[in-house]
Amino acid sequence: MRCITLETLEDHIAVVTFHRPPINAIDLAANIEIAETFEELSRNDQIRCVVFRSIGKGFISGSDTGDFSAFDEEILKANEDADIRSVLAIESCRVPVICQVQGYVMGLGTCLAAASDFIVAAENTYFSQPEVRLCVVGGTGALRQLVPEKFMRYMVYTGKKIGVETIAKFGSIHMVVPLEDAFGTALDLGREIARNSSKAVYSVKAAIHDLIRRDSEEEYRIDCQQTHIMLRDPMRDEILTNYNQKIKK
Repeated sequence: MRCITLETLEDHIAVVTFHRPPINAIDLAANIEIAETFEELSRNDQIRCVVFRSIGKGFISGSDTGDFSAFDEEILKANEDADIRSVLAIESCRVPVICQVQGYVMGLGTCLAAASDFIVAAENTYFSQPEVRLCVVGGTGALRQLVPEKFMRYMVYTGKKIGVETIAKFGSIHMVVPLEDAFGTALDLGREIARNSSKAVYSVKAAIHDLIRRDSEEEYRIDCQQTHIMLRDPMRDEILTNYNQKIKK
């Protein structure tokens, strides 16, 4: 079942909507679908800006933990490659990407949001990297785009939920608005960008991408090396089972 809806508006804006009930967790197929959608948008000469959002109480809860219990080396590699592909598809999209978030932004959801050019957040948004509670490692590099290094350490060591008001203090959130205004605010920003010539927008995005020159793939692979070690831990299955029971309550 597809979990992405793509809508192209008259003012050269594409709206990518993610919906995978019950908690918008990303499995392998969803990851590939996200990547393919943004790769296709990069080839669309009619698009000057993309708004990426989700339907539900939260933006994205992270990777589908149901996949973790089935991991072997081949499945793990496929999921890692898909994670990197979807993050890079957003980060290197030819046009600016505005990520509109609400509720929980967790794990891989944080990585996807950090890969965007702007984040417009509802007031009820919180960010969390709960990987430490799952006995895996992930998102440390992406999180450094949103918060200073020392605060990143606090988030990844504890897995705690951090409200958007705190994250916004670091300058990485474009706007924090009431939930009912979040999507409209993101669209308004998109329209402001889309008024400019497409060639100018493409060139500015390319210049920013080259200027920053982050190696997102290498950062993610570093996390993956430690994840491989943790996945072989005999106690991990019990920890993961307990965590899954907690989040379903």
